[in-house]
Amino acid sequence: MERIISKWRPLLILLATFMFYFPSVIFSQNKLGENTFGFTYSYRGYNLKSLNPGFFDIDAEEINKKYGDENSKWIDINGLKVHYKDEGEGPVILLLHGTLSSLHTWDAWVNALKDHYRIIRLDIPGFGLTGPANFEFNEKNLGKFFYDFISAMRIDHFSVAGSSLGGYMAWKFAVYAPQHIDNLVLVAPAGYPQDLPGALKWYTVPVIDWFATQITPRWIFELSIDSLYGDKEKLTEKVVDRYYELLLRDGNRTSAREIMEYLDSRKNEYPLQIASIKTPTLIMWGGKDVWVPTNFVKKWVKDMPHAKLIIYKGVGHLPAEEIPIKSAKDLHDFLS
Repeated sequence: MERIISKWRPLLILLATFMFYFPSVIFSQNKLGENTFGFTYSYRGYNLKSLNPGFFDIDAEEINKKYGDENSKWIDINGLKVHYKDEGEGPVILLLHGTLSSLHTWDAWVNALKDHYRIIRLDIPGFGLTGPANFEFNEKNLGKFFYDFISAMRIDHFSVAGSSLGGYMAWKFAVYAPQHIDNLVLVAPAGYPQDLPGALKWYTVPVIDWFATQITPRWIFELSIDSLYGDKEKLTEKVVDRYYELLLRDGNRTSAREIMEYLDSRKNEYPLQIASIKTPTLIMWGGKDVWVPTNFVKKWVKDMPHAKLIIYKGVGHLPAEEIPIKSAKDLHDFLS
């Protein structure tokens, strides 16, 4: 398949141009309402080489300048330069973001909670400013990465909170290293058998998966991101820009394909380990979540009867972004 794609690459690119570029020209506009016509443009003085159809990756250095800040730190974990932030003082909370996301998804939570806790969050390998992992994405390698990360951070006891894919990683943490975990917080966690949600499934379809690593039309991407929120009015253009541009960071689209292929290969495995978790647990879920629908809630409640459950009416897949003040207060109340 790779040989065929390589041979016909010029023609495929040309066809993709007609399929994706012209709709992008028609529907994609910049913040000033001016059509960008796919040319490089300036956004608040920041020049991007990414075009509306998403033909090009964005250089990692450019991404770091825009999305890093004074709190950004870097740590070497087995040769991988990992982007993280370490803010506040008090009991430690480790925050793990979800698919196609980054540590920025927790910004509002950190602002609300850093006076009470020391909050550590990172861009998980394959995402955000960290970029592609230097290891194959699988459970064993992820486990080693996180163990090495907490060892390097010199944290022994902490609460861990994860959203979506980050929730999957969080409960795996509680299974394999319960001696380190004081509390477990799961926000619409992945875990039980489920097809990949939304546009993520395209990363696993032959040929289309290759296109997904080469071309990312913004107008199509926006449709996918829009489905994350229950209240669409709360999804700002700035947030869409962040998700889109971080996906276009050098290597992140290829990483997304590799990660989705791994997750798809495990989608029918029933997680018997969940029932073994005894750690105090809070489960948060948006009532309008279409990525991990609330019909999965009953499975979690059945296997974790000790867990506290909060369902937010009208909220989508990302309570920490959509209702940060309310969900942060609920987290604080639980930990207190």
